[in-house]
Amino acid sequence: MTITFTLTYSSRWGENLYLVGNQQQTGCWNTDKAVLMNYVDADTWQVEVDVEPGLEYKYFVNENGHIRWEYGDNRVIVLDATEIRDGFRDNAFSCNLSETKLFQTVSSYKERHLAESSRWKIAGVAVPMFSLRSKNSFGIGDISDLKLLADWCGKCGLKVIQLLPINDTTAWRDWSDSYPYNAISAFAINPIYLDISKLGLEENLFFTQQRNDLNALKTVEFPEVLKLKWEYFKEAYRLHHNDIEKKTEYRDFIKQNKDWLDTYVAFCTLRDRFNTPDFSQWGKYAVYDKEKIHKLLKEYKMEVGIHYFLQYHLHLQMRDAVDYVHSKGIALKGDIAIGVSPHSAEAWAMPDLFDNSMSAGAPPDAFSDDGQVWGFPTYRWDIMANDNYNWWQKRLQNMAQYFDAYRIDHILGFFRIWEVPRNASSALLGHFKPALPFTVNEIEKYGFRFDEDKHVVTNNLETLFVEDPYHSKTYHPRISLQKTKLYESLDEDQKNAINHLYYDFFYHRHTIFWKDEAMRKLPALLNASAMAACGEDLGMIPDGVSEVMKRLGIFSLEVQRMPKNVGQELVNPQEVDYGCVYTTGTHDMPTLRGWLGNCDNIDNDHYNDYDCKITGIVSEALKANAALVILPLQDYLDTMKSLQSPDPNDDFINNPADAQNKWRYRIRCALEDIIDNEKLNSKLKKNVTESHRL
Repeated sequence: MTITFTLTYSSRWGENLYLVGNQQQTGCWNTDKAVLMNYVDADTWQVEVDVEPGLEYKYFVNENGHIRWEYGDNRVIVLDATEIRDGFRDNAFSCNLSETKLFQTVSSYKERHLAESSRWKIAGVAVPMFSLRSKNSFGIGDISDLKLLADWCGKCGLKVIQLLPINDTTAWRDWSDSYPYNAISAFAINPIYLDISKLGLEENLFFTQQRNDLNALKTVEFPEVLKLKWEYFKEAYRLHHNDIEKKTEYRDFIKQNKDWLDTYVAFCTLRDRFNTPDFSQWGKYAVYDKEKIHKLLKEYKMEVGIHYFLQYHLHLQMRDAVDYVHSKGIALKGDIAIGVSPHSAEAWAMPDLFDNSMSAGAPPDAFSDDGQVWGFPTYRWDIMANDNYNWWQKRLQNMAQYFDAYRIDHILGFFRIWEVPRNASSALLGHFKPALPFTVNEIEKYGFRFDEDKHVVTNNLETLFVEDPYHSKTYHPRISLQKTKLYESLDEDQKNAINHLYYDFFYHRHTIFWKDEAMRKLPALLNASAMAACGEDLGMIPDGVSEVMKRLGIFSLEVQRMPKNVGQELVNPQEVDYGCVYTTGTHDMPTLRGWLGNCDNIDNDHYNDYDCKITGIVSEALKANAALVILPLQDYLDTMKSLQSPDPNDDFINNPADAQNKWRYRIRCALEDIIDNEKLNSKLKKNVTESHRL
């Protein structure tokens, strides 16, 4: 029978509408064989198709190769219908999950309909690589430990392993290098994660003793581990570099990664020669010069060679681990940091892309009343746009060698970033960039009697406005200005006026402006790889963020203890959107057990002990409406009293309010012992199964 399908959809230039369904005439759910609809007039698309009874179908938009499915269950044809009129369902998460690496790694083709009808759900675990512990690691988790973690996940029915960034952070060779978000390269892997036993070294009594001593420690002693591992790196390079440099695979690796690898290797070499990553101290190399660097790489062959050698082995070990994890039907989710170190290979070699006079950070939030200054240079997005954000695309393509999904750290930075002048005394004196600062005339239209001499005090917390550094005589309201003495001195009329101005500025004035900013940047990232994208959308969330993420098919983040709705104490897992990652906590928060010890939010006589309480919360979390539930490893382990740390504070990974935080958390027992813990594993497997996650 022939049916005319008429679809109402407000399209834009470059978009085409398709109909696809479960019959041959409609492509059998294959988007390459879908039926192209015809544009009739404004907001109307139409096509005639010969179909059989029982047709299930949906619509999708193809915009220059980027596919966006309509939301909801499959549509079912009405019996004896000759004409069907539909509206495109575009009010919720829109992602072609079945075409992502995440889906293809953990699911079979027969489960595709679950993804396309928003019923596909999986569970996973989040843990930093440095926190892993095995009987053969060297005082810190390493790449080979991912195989053991995958074995454990397989026993529990978990399908995703989520890591923190694994990029090289080796700058000062002290505790500051433990911060995984302060990378000296957006591409290189941190050598500290190498499995030394695979570098062809003969294991002797001294090596065994060092490994046993470090592994016996409760936490990661980062500087000591780094120092000892580098001794073995140098020995492995001395013994094997002649043989490995003759290999075609080795030369191919260097050639294929030349764009970033040569710069990174030169950076590391000069860092070590000058004993500082601060390239302004590098004399004639302070300003990057391609010819000088080419000469350096030729001249200091042994010094530069070890860095090529290590990155090659890191690549081999990661690929080996990825293949093993995938063989278990488990996916890897990485983390792409919003910034890079001001002392990084990129900041040195591509200064046009970065503004080192400013530091990225965050306004006050649940983690810090005074905001945060991260130290990363901010981006010159206008220059990045000239080549369609090629640097970002290359980062994603490099990452896709190892990961099936990725977390976009601080995705709000693609809408606007909190920017703090390097000479500012506090993050509270920062401002959003880009932004639409007020003119004096606009300020006064709110009824506020503006006095520049009194209300704009440079580099002083006692100010009501911060002058925009790019447009003279325009102003941003100082964040949290209501906490200043200057605000308290205002009369009620003036307080009301500036409060109105403040609220409009931070929550309404930029809605369309920031949406447009994100829509210019994010599609380039998403189209760079087939990885599934997840955004960390926490903090001061402006209007429009949710809409953009849903439209682009980016999973949002829902944290049990950080509800986005004002006045809500806890997030109800049953009420979250399908298109999100739901979790009980992040690496910036205490564990469930740590939280329960300091709150009265859960008071149920049925839960007598912490392990019972945690088991109940984990079980409820796994039943969330979210497509992905990824919980911290600590929360899974704490469901067993025998696996709990004596002090829950020992399991706290990072305190964002502490700029000197040491990233040193390690799980208490070896992965081998967790794998053998049948009581834990059967309990978790039962919870995962009962939550109807694959």
